[in-house]
Amino acid sequence: MMGIIIFLLIFLTIYGFINYFFYRVYTRAFTFGKRVVLIYLTFQTISPVLWRWLDKNGYTFISPYLAFLSLVWMGFVIYFLISGLIYYPLRFFFKSLKPKPYFFLIFLTALFLSLYSYFETLTLENHHYVIRTEKLPKGERIRILHVSDLHLGPLMREDKVNIVRRSYDKWKPDILAVTGDFVDGNMKNLMYLADMFRSINPPLGKYAVSGNHEFYVGYEQAVRFMERAGFKVLKGEVVKLPYINIAGVDDEEGNRMGYKILSEEEILKDIDPSKYTILLKHKPVVNKKVIEKIDLQLSGHTHGGVLFFVGYLILDRIFETNRGIKEIGENKYIVVSKGIGTGGPPMRLLSPPDVNVIDIIGISEAEGQTR
Repeated sequence: MMGIIIFLLIFLTIYGFINYFFYRVYTRAFTFGKRVVLIYLTFQTISPVLWRWLDKNGYTFISPYLAFLSLVWMGFVIYFLISGLIYYPLRFFFKSLKPKPYFFLIFLTALFLSLYSYFETLTLENHHYVIRTEKLPKGERIRILHVSDLHLGPLMREDKVNIVRRSYDKWKPDILAVTGDFVDGNMKNLMYLADMFRSINPPLGKYAVSGNHEFYVGYEQAVRFMERAGFKVLKGEVVKLPYINIAGVDDEEGNRMGYKILSEEEILKDIDPSKYTILLKHKPVVNKKVIEKIDLQLSGHTHGGVLFFVGYLILDRIFETNRGIKEIGENKYIVVSKGIGTGGPPMRLLSPPDVNVIDIIGISEAEGQTR
């Protein structure tokens, strides 16, 4: 409980400052409407907490609308802050850039970036990777459709499910793997979204693991949703298939929320090394203690930073990578999805949503392994 309170205080302080920046720029440009703007910005500061509370407590008749207004404003005002900080030095070089033109300049820039970023969420990237291994018989191919971070809930609904369905129909994978943040809200009245997955039946199965948001919105209801959608939810366990193992771990956030989360060391200790082992893990953190036991790790969580520079400048220093494929050992790889949905504002900047298609192809020992 104390952790949640601390998080909320930090969030409200930072977000309050962002909104205050808008207030300061506005009030330097205009003398009218100051009180109305202050009331509006105060409401927007607390609105993310309000709509989350309403959604969690069953007020789903209003939470989606409030969530949309809240998150769209959040994206816009963040762009407003970034634009304001970028343009601010210009005031020292252009004396004509008075408070009113300065306001309109950053307002229009933030508006343009917001609109572009929204439409970018509608543009899906398909990434196709080929990995060759001696652990499958020569010529054998197993195709995995890897998706992540749908964030189904108040905002993300049928359109995100349909992306998965269309991708499944296009690529015809043997396995569908979802690496966390499948749900992000009260799913009580959204079980029809789970039913939309019932028509997706890859021959080797559908597998999912939890992300941090499953624990935020209620782990038990999230698991019920995924199981109703036909997924085998891997809660620290291994599924043995012909030629391959599929292991899955719950997100480590569960430990902080009071759940017993099995470690990768525990679930992989008796793994058959002759089989190709795939690990589903929400966050793209590679556990060096078990790296010899896995061949491929599938992860999500990063959203490519949402804003591309966040991904490359910050997340690449926190995680193994913020997107794409990376070699983590000899003939061992991690593939990170930028996700399909968004956990915050429905906006992306040069980090469009994606799905990953991974073909694992068997080769002879003499052929060696190449990607």
